[in-house]
Amino acid sequence: MSPGRILLHGGDLVDGTGAERRRADVWVEDGRISAVTEVRPDIASDTASGTDAHRLDVSESVVFPGFIDVHAHDDLALLRPGGVEPKVMQGVTVDVVGNCGHGCAPVATDPRMQASYSGPVLGRFPETLPWQSFPEYLDQLSTTGLRTNAVALVPHGALRASITGYARRPLDTRELARATRDLDEALARGAAGLSLGLMYAPGDVADQAELVALARVVAAHDGILAAHIRSEGDDIIGSLRELLDIARRSEVRVQLSHLKVVSPRNRGRMPEILALLDAARSEGIDITADVYPYPAGSTTAAALFPGWTLSDGVPGLLASLETPAERARIITSMYQPWQQKENNFQALGAHGILLAGFQQPDNASYEGARLSEVAEKRGIDAAECLCQLMTEERGELTVVMFQMHEDDVATALSWPWSLIGSDGLPVQSPYTHPRMYGTFARVLSEYVRKRGLLTLEEATRRMTALPAERFRIPGRGVIRAGAAADLVVASPERIEDHATFAAPRHFPKHVRAVLVNGEFATLDGIATENTAGALLPIERSTI
Repeated sequence: MSPGRILLHGGDLVDGTGAERRRADVWVEDGRISAVTEVRPDIASDTASGTDAHRLDVSESVVFPGFIDVHAHDDLALLRPGGVEPKVMQGVTVDVVGNCGHGCAPVATDPRMQASYSGPVLGRFPETLPWQSFPEYLDQLSTTGLRTNAVALVPHGALRASITGYARRPLDTRELARATRDLDEALARGAAGLSLGLMYAPGDVADQAELVALARVVAAHDGILAAHIRSEGDDIIGSLRELLDIARRSEVRVQLSHLKVVSPRNRGRMPEILALLDAARSEGIDITADVYPYPAGSTTAAALFPGWTLSDGVPGLLASLETPAERARIITSMYQPWQQKENNFQALGAHGILLAGFQQPDNASYEGARLSEVAEKRGIDAAECLCQLMTEERGELTVVMFQMHEDDVATALSWPWSLIGSDGLPVQSPYTHPRMYGTFARVLSEYVRKRGLLTLEEATRRMTALPAERFRIPGRGVIRAGAAADLVVASPERIEDHATFAAPRHFPKHVRAVLVNGEFATLDGIATENTAGALLPIERSTI
């Protein structure tokens, strides 16, 4: 559906800059905002000011810039029919993919290993991928009509796996030279930066020299380093200091991934974390963060196992689980604290972990169940139960973990330098974390309207103009003449997030329309078939 010239008439405007809400008409033509004008009551038909225009009366709504999801895992979902509908239906018009070091490009030395490890995060991999390098993946995005726009980070884990697989050691001199060369090429071809997943194999074994060398390449391109730190629990301060030292030594701009503090014993530590981040900013370190507005996280179940079990990826873990002595060693380790990396199984207990992604018919009833419930049904210890399920499902399980306290989530959202990211997992299983469907609606309904934690204007800025600035996405995130026509029409007084932990796959209510590059991606709450999205160019600073 491409109506040509569009008039969004009679509504309020929250333009993304933080300016106060005001009444205005928004004109769209050729994919861009052609004018923002004073509301004219005399405009009352589909023919406006002498030119044909599709007129949409939005007098009961607010027009926002399209929301930018700075922490997405839609690397494959962008290319899959219907894969990003949960994002589009809540108003996301730009997806930043490649986060947490997980990715589908570059392709690992053993593609099956990459698919088994990252599949529970990115969704099921196809049998073959039509690219090998990261620039080839960018080419695929740029030549495919997308439902939403895309910005891509180079995933450190995938970059490493394309060179040395899942080896449990730092890169040697030759391998690091190749990694920096491949990263440099990807950034030159349009990648926005590099993402680290220091909790995940194989990035968790990278040493400081490797990380600083790669960060310097990113800095040379004025890119951004997005980082999932090693520990978000007991060792969070040490892990943050490691990241800040990388930034200090490389002068790279940093985006801290999903700012949070996990495990019940760390409840209330968010002010301490923000004090460290504020001190870093005062020192001159350019760091911001993203936050998802929920007390639970989600990831691959393989992350619940100690890192040394993943030297050969998930197949290696499965082989160890099928060896009685190794299985006993693993289970013993799961009940003990780990150094640096947070042991979420030990910290949360089986009751705090939900399971999803089951493929075996006999296990289908466990979808969305707590690990403690499944263990009780089977009459076995929870760690042994998890090992059984991983073996039966060949490692392709996703977990939802109730890690955080709501007070810490709210404190993180209140930090002036926090952006909004869903961290949603586009898995095809019946159950998934509700953040895939509800993140942006939840910010507006829960933290703006109900709690008053953020003003509508400030929340919008955190979801639009600020992320466009941080990720160097020109012409996005604001409503002004000449900007791209990525727009959302919604009612902030009525918008509701209907995705819950009990029933996550529900779209929000009262998002009336979404425009991507001037074309309706949704209209009257119904998805269209438009594929006007594109891989977006990145603007490099000349300073």
